[in-house]
Order: sequence, then C-alpha cells, then structure tokens
Amino acid sequence: GNIVEDEENLTGTANLKNNYTDILPDVNIRYQVNKDLVIKGAWTTSLARPRYYDLVPYFNIVPGDQQLAAGNPKLEPVRSTNFDLMVENYFKSVGIISGGVFYKNINRFFYTYIDNNYTQGKFATDFPGITNPIAAGDNWDFSQRRNGDGATVWGLEAAIQRQLDFLPGFWKGFGVYLNYTYTHSKAEGIYDGDGQLIRSNVKLPGAAPHMFNASLSYESKKLVVRLSGNYTSSYVDDSDDAGYNEDPFFDRYYSKQFFLDANASYAFTPKFRLFAEANNLTNQPLRYYQGVSDRTAQLEYYGPRFNMGIKFDLSK
Repeated sequence: GNIVEDEENLTGTANLKNNYTDILPDVNIRYQVNKDLVIKGAWTTSLARPRYYDLVPYFNIVPGDQQLAAGNPKLEPVRSTNFDLMVENYFKSVGIISGGVFYKNINRFFYTYIDNNYTQGKFATDFPGITNPIAAGDNWDFSQRRNGDGATVWGLEAAIQRQLDFLPGFWKGFGVYLNYTYTHSKAEGIYDGDGQLIRSNVKLPGAAPHMFNASLSYESKKLVVRLSGNYTSSYVDDSDDAGYNEDPFFDRYYSKQFFLDANASYAFTPKFRLFAEANNLTNQPLRYYQGVSDRTAQLEYYGPRFNMGIKFDLSK
C-alpha cells in the first residue's frame, strides 16, 4: 500500500498480506409449549471483518495540530460465540410478551487506541523505514484501530407489545409497546505500541448498559397517532477519533440520551393521506465527555425537527 499524504511528504511503502478461513456453525431450537407459548434457543458463531479503510497502511498527518492517524493492516477479524434463550407468549388478540437472556464470548474485539504523548521515538519503533514527521521533543496525538484480546457480554431483555382492543369504545384503538435491554460487558487486553498491557477490565466500546424504548399509539380507520420515546445510557465511544487511552481519564464517552418523537396521519380517502412528524421534541443534544460525565468534550444542539405533507398512493 502507498502512504497517504496530508500536508506532509513521506517516503516508503508498506507491503503486507493476510488470509484466514472460518467455519461458522449455528444451532437453533424452537419448542412450542402450547399454542400461545414458545421457547427459542440458539448457539451461533459469527465473524466481523475490519473495515477496508482501517486495513489500509495509510497515514493521516496534520502537522499544525500535531495529530497522526494510521491504518492497521494487521487487524484481525472479530470472532464471537453467542448463546440466546427467549420465551414468547402470544395473547389471544393482537400482542406478545417476551423475555430472554444472552451471552457473547468475543475474541479480538476492535477498539481505537489513542496516545496523547506520541513521540519521534515511538513513531520510529512502530513504523521503521517511513519518514518520521515528528520533531524531536514534540508530543503528538496518535490514533489507530487495534484488536483487544477478548470480551464477554451478557444481558437480558424484556418486551411487551399489546393492542388494547379488549377495552370498550374509543379506548380499544390504543396500543402500547415497551422494550428494555440490560447489557453487561467486560473487555481485556488494551496494549500500547510496545505491546505492553496498559488496560484491563474495561467496558466494551459501543455497548450501552441500559436501553429502553416505549411507544403509545392510537389507530382508527382513518387516524393513526404515535408517541415514541428512546433512552440509551452512556457508553464508551467507538468512533475513529475516540477510544481507549493509557489514562482512563481521557477515555471518550457518548453521553446518555433520551429522544421523544411523535407522528400522526389522517386518511381522507384510501389514496389520499395527510401526515405530520415531530422528531427530537426533547431537544436532545449530541454530547461526548472524557473520563467523567461532568467533563464535556463536545456539545451540539440541533433542536426539534418538524415535517408535514401529503401522500397519494397510486397503487390503490
């Protein structure tokens, strides 16, 4: 691969290759206890390949900001063994209640390694034969996608979806949906450029401990109205410019968020429908923090969004 230039001239090439073969067996079991109750179990294996961009042996260098990002052609795919158990009970009318547990054993998970004190000597060690852009005595910010050793994830989930058609009159048009997921993760094996273990027993990037969804709807022959809420707790960010640092105080987190959306539509005829949508009614900001929740790193407000229009169905 050729070196990518960004405000800096480099010389040298990197030539690497890699190959692998995997067999991914799955076992799925479904047991019908009675006409309303079903138990499902699964043992599966999965594989996730690195993004092509992360594998390219590139350098993205911004001398003015003393920032350096590098590709990693040595990235291995992530392999996972998964266990799932789910129980579902169907109501006689429209609706279902379900609950389950899950466990994942993940090998060589992806994460972004960050070094805020990246020196000329570290670059020379990590990338021999490549022109060194770092001056003696300078400390740059360095980032690179890498593989951790392993991670385990377990959790539980519960959901209920129910049309309240057993209620009288107007009320039978209402419906509810509730879903909650708890996830516990533990990751091991965060290394520095010298291959020394610097972090262990950390949270898996991108794994939020708590997620909750709720929706209240009303539906008649012509009118459909829905109010939906979504909550996600904070978690370690898994973007390209964020990840694990040698000092946990600099780990970047995506802050907890709660979104509230509403939509409605009214059918004047089978073909002609008026609709309206309102998103982010809580004005939930995009927020990141470093290390602790009161240390805001980025905060952006976009405000609520509203949309209204008409739909005409030519197929009816």
